[in-house]
Amino acid sequence: MTPTIDREAESRPEPPAPAVPPAGELMGPVEVAARLGVKPQVIVNWIREGRAHPSAEDTIGRLRFTEQDVEELRAGLGRRRVPPALAPGASSDRQPQPSQGE
Repeated sequence: MTPTIDREAESRPEPPAPAVPPAGELMGPVEVAARLGVKPQVIVNWIREGRAHPSAEDTIGRLRFTEQDVEELRAGLGRRRVPPALAPGASSDRQPQPSQGE
């Protein structure tokens, strides 16, 4: 019996190789949130805002963080984002109003 050759299979491109995840334990937003003491939605929001940068994506599209990613997020927790109008050196016609209790 002669084997048949699938000519269509020969012309199909190879699927891309999956990205190789970084070495070490990979964590999802829930695990990262638990390590940082915030809610998982905060991590999701940070990803959406570009403040958190996962190192990997698994085969079904879930974003994954390394321990180094978590440490970088932890280091940035103390930093607040200052609105441009309030940043040092920003010129503004409006002066801050004292609160009622002062």
